[in-house]
Amino acid sequence: MTIQSCNSKSNGGKDKAVQVESSAAVSAGFDLADVTFKETIQSVDKSSGVSVSTSPSEEKTLTGYERVESTSPKLLTYNHSDLSGTGNNMTNKVIFHYTEKDSILAMYELRIYNAAPNNGLVKSIEGKAGKPAVDRAVKDSGSGVDFRQCVWVKDNVIYFLLQELDKTGVKTSNLAVFKNDNKDIYKLLGQKGYAISPQSLIEEALAKAGK
Repeated sequence: MTIQSCNSKSNGGKDKAVQVESSAAVSAGFDLADVTFKETIQSVDKSSGVSVSTSPSEEKTLTGYERVESTSPKLLTYNHSDLSGTGNNMTNKVIFHYTEKDSILAMYELRIYNAAPNNGLVKSIEGKAGKPAVDRAVKDSGSGVDFRQCVWVKDNVIYFLLQELDKTGVKTSNLAVFKNDNKDIYKLLGQKGYAISPQSLIEEALAKAGK
């Protein structure tokens, strides 16, 4: 399993000690947990007050889609939890993938590098989608690094989480959330290193959820 940062280009970041910090609750404003995948990227600009539609990303996406990203705290709220911050010389960010034709959101991804939101992310998702249908501990046979893979299914929306673990807890989190109407996204997740076979884990989660 080849898992580093999921960027399409190397970021050159070096691993450093992660400072533990408190996660703050957010009471109002744009919340990723409320995304329905009927929104346009321009509507995200309007509801968040951040011009993310003009912030291009180097992340991989599908043919016929565009992607933008932001590190703004105004866009890094999930289920009222603040996910903004820095760790390992990296800044937490959200990546939005949307259709070229009509700018409708198809998927968003989170890259989380600092301790507080990392260690609370599963609980935040469970508050929205319940317990994961799939929850596995895996070890990279090459590096010996431990990972956790979780998949949720909620109202035909897939949540696919990959976390790198260390002795203190969660080191990094990569989360992809998308409406389950484009199976090409499964292949994209494989290219990004979420799993050797994302499709098999997603199909297992769908079966357990009775979808």
